[in-house]
Amino acid sequence: MNFYFLKWKFIGLWRDNKPFFIFITFQILFLSIIKLIFYYYNYSILFSEEDTSIDTGKIKMIGWSLFYDSIIVLGINFWFLLLLHSIKFLKSKTLMLTTTLFFFVLNTFIAIINIVDVFYYKFHLQRLNADIRFVFANSFHLYFKQPYYIIIPLLILFFIITFLYFKFHIIFYLGFYSGNKASLTAVILTSLFLITLLEKETSVKKLIPTYPLLNISNKQLPAVQNSFHTLIYSFFREQHYIPAKKYFSGKECDSIFSIRKNTNSGYNGIKKNVVLFIMESVAYDFFDSTNEYKVKMPFFDSLIQKSYFYNNAYSFGLESNKGIVSILAGQPTLTDIPLYHSPFTGMPLTRIGNKLADNGYNSFFCIGDQYDNFGFAKCINWLGINKYYCQNDIVVDKDKPMHSLGMQDEYVLNFFNKKISQTKEPFLAIHYNISTHYPYDIPIDYNPILPKNYTPAMKSMSYYDHCLNLFFSTSSNEKWFKNTIFIFCSDHWMYPNENIKNFNTRNSFRIPIIIYDPLNKTKKVETKIASQFDILGTILNITQNRERYISYGNDLLSTDSNSNFVITKMNNNLYQIIDSTFILGYNVRSDTVEYMFKYLNDKSLKNNLINSKNFIDRQKKLIKKIKSFFQQITMQYNNKLLK
Repeated sequence: MNFYFLKWKFIGLWRDNKPFFIFITFQILFLSIIKLIFYYYNYSILFSEEDTSIDTGKIKMIGWSLFYDSIIVLGINFWFLLLLHSIKFLKSKTLMLTTTLFFFVLNTFIAIINIVDVFYYKFHLQRLNADIRFVFANSFHLYFKQPYYIIIPLLILFFIITFLYFKFHIIFYLGFYSGNKASLTAVILTSLFLITLLEKETSVKKLIPTYPLLNISNKQLPAVQNSFHTLIYSFFREQHYIPAKKYFSGKECDSIFSIRKNTNSGYNGIKKNVVLFIMESVAYDFFDSTNEYKVKMPFFDSLIQKSYFYNNAYSFGLESNKGIVSILAGQPTLTDIPLYHSPFTGMPLTRIGNKLADNGYNSFFCIGDQYDNFGFAKCINWLGINKYYCQNDIVVDKDKPMHSLGMQDEYVLNFFNKKISQTKEPFLAIHYNISTHYPYDIPIDYNPILPKNYTPAMKSMSYYDHCLNLFFSTSSNEKWFKNTIFIFCSDHWMYPNENIKNFNTRNSFRIPIIIYDPLNKTKKVETKIASQFDILGTILNITQNRERYISYGNDLLSTDSNSNFVITKMNNNLYQIIDSTFILGYNVRSDTVEYMFKYLNDKSLKNNLINSKNFIDRQKKLIKKIKSFFQQITMQYNNKLLK
């Protein structure tokens, strides 16, 4: 009799809770399908193309992925069910329907941002975070520049998702309202499950931080994460607080890696003008003669024959709003949001505009974009640069072809040349181009004969080369030209091919840096390590600065102050150190090494030397350097720099 009683109770419990668990299961399964699409679409980033095996690590990823999505879905809908139970006692159908519609919007939003991340991840190399509100605010319209055969299916997909989620929510609501088919038992079971997780120390470490899974590599972690969690947690955490790391005493840290620098003798003892070209999304691949993405560029190919060309240079980050700060301030960005939008703008750093003004220099910035797009106007003002010119200041015929972000470079460079001629010497003039920015739409009337295998990014680079050729043809006759040093530096690497080929953790930060002096046409291919951080010190040298400055780079034109390594940021957890031979990935959250490659011999980065006894001493030295770097920057963010 007891058996039949228990069986009856079990059937009753299942019947009462069945609608809720079906409702939950549908959402978990749908998020799992999105994860599979994410996994295969971004496979060449998450894994090497040769790694097609199914090992225990990948099996663990499946389990963790289901766990992660279950926590998100249960954590949200636990409150949905609890509210429905509570509101039912009030007998308010309107309030119950409003609650249902709210959670319909929330659950649908979770699904859609996970779909967005399938495609957006390759630009960011981490799941959605707080930076997305700045990126989408400025470039959301670009995503509608896709061909109709991509836009239409995506719109249909979003419509289907919205319809399915709406239908499931309404069915669940109607069933709950009409017959108590979702029992309070589901609330109790779900809350016990969540409380049990939070009570376990190991589960807290797995659930609460952005980096929850210590037994999955940081590179593979995005395949497991849920975009809603990373987005919400990003807003919650480090925007107002960067924890200070302290591995060494202040003096020892400073002896390993100092960020307070002195300029040396100055560039030939003469105050030179500086023209800086910040090149949007320009990869080193375009300049590498051994690379399949080498672009035929008459201007740059000629310029390199009479310039200093740094072929082992790297960006710090992967986005424009990080690149501009690295180049102009010699400063790493630790926050998800742009540094110039963060609460850390008052920390000690060198503001290039103010520093040059003290030395008698004028300065201005020019871009063909709309005013303050990506917050650049705010950045330029923050750094003390005198003037900011944008699309609003440039007058051209209305029939001139436009880029999705604004004016094409040839018209902006023509304006830039005129503004230089009107500026009193000495000066710093900065041009930030946009023609090489995605979606690479170049003027129709620019139609040179290019190889058929050129990708859109390669074609846009060819056009930018053409624009610079026109600029230099005109400006070379100006009186200021010979007393000017020209510097070219990319803001970040970008895929030369949208099919995500040729990606690895070294290549994805490799950029070109070129320095050209019309009075010293010496060709020099420099193989030493170089960085965006070096641009600030180089400009201060050229402009005869004699005061100390703060920078995470050095001076490219000095022979005795250059560092032998560079730091790059994969994401908030994983930083890389690259020296003349090795690349090492270090997780600053767990203080562990994730990989180490000898890239000189292993260009595809296949042979992980993390456990090799032959390189243990080299590994320790690299770890010491990256720790000193990270200690300096976190101390700086907390205004605790060694005086």
